[in-house]
Amino acid sequence: MTLYIHGLGLHHGPIDPETPELPDLKNKLKALSGTSPRRTDRFIQLAIIGAHQAAAVSRPNPQTALYMTSGQGNIMVFDRVVRQRHFTGNLTKPADFINLAGNTAAYYVAAHLGLEGRNLFLAHHHFPVQMTMLLAQNDLQRQTEEAILIGAVDEVILPLELGRKFLGVEKGLPLAEGSNWMLVKSNADGALAGLEIKPECFSEKALKNFLSTLTPGTRLAFSRRFSAAESRSLQKSAPGCERYHYEAASAYHETLPLYVLNLFLNRENGVLVHLDKSPDSCRYLIMCVDNQQSS
Repeated sequence: MTLYIHGLGLHHGPIDPETPELPDLKNKLKALSGTSPRRTDRFIQLAIIGAHQAAAVSRPNPQTALYMTSGQGNIMVFDRVVRQRHFTGNLTKPADFINLAGNTAAYYVAAHLGLEGRNLFLAHHHFPVQMTMLLAQNDLQRQTEEAILIGAVDEVILPLELGRKFLGVEKGLPLAEGSNWMLVKSNADGALAGLEIKPECFSEKALKNFLSTLTPGTRLAFSRRFSAAESRSLQKSAPGCERYHYEAASAYHETLPLYVLNLFLNRENGVLVHLDKSPDSCRYLIMCVDNQQSS
């Protein structure tokens, strides 16, 4: 099934390892939306910033559902609570206790946008973006929802050395925080682009067979889990297709795949196929966006 994208929200903030303080999101949010909700922390502010941008393009109906995901959730508030309770022996601050729940951020986004529909915070160990999109695709196909605002939010884990170790990435890899959102519907009227998420996990053989069927000129984006050698090998199975190099414009966070789709749609015209894989390299997932009919 093809979904149709009616709004995009992009926030990608690479973290400068030489700067001891993170950018001020509270003032950024106030400048963007004119409001700064009380009792919010950085994770919640990130979520609202990206969602506000997506909703500004095509104001969603109040009954629009909201499906939000994250690689680790609000992990920095968890760190604060642990330090308050076990290192300093103090009581947990009420706002920190409330913000421990992932759905708190989704609630604040819905309240900011005036949404009253279904509100979910979803988690998945390896594919948080794809699993959230598959649920949205299924619900739109079953017509249980008419429109869904999908968001993927990651806060940077400090200090950066600990963050890289926690995320299992190589030493020195640039890290970022991100808040990327899509407003999707089953209705094509006025859409910015089409979106399709393949529901099956591909083996390497099946993936190569799929790549061999792609139309020349299709762009290919490989997730950060692929080595350079793996990407080159797979691209040989897609003659006439071009590599989409997003890496120079981004730093790593776990829900980066949604940022890659949004970045392409914001800057390019055509068809993009995004490839991702499990850490054991046994399973591959595919997402496709197409805005060539909307240019």
